[in-house]
Amino acid sequence: MGSVFAVLIFCSTISFLFTTPGVTAGGFGLLSGLPGQFLIKDIVLLGVALWTLGDSLGARRRTRSAA
Repeated sequence: MGSVFAVLIFCSTISFLFTTPGVTAGGFGLLSGLPGQFLIKDIVLLGVALWTLGDSLGARRRTRSAA
């Protein structure tokens, strides 16, 4: 459940990259100072949350098939 909520939270904060003025400096490739760099970490954390979600779902599937 924690991974599911983390994915939802990070997806919502990543949306700020596209909706908040002043985050990008001339395009997506050039992030502005503090706001852009602060939000870019959420892309990495979203990947980690998806990885842990997939790992936990795989473990659940293996546990159910063994029982």
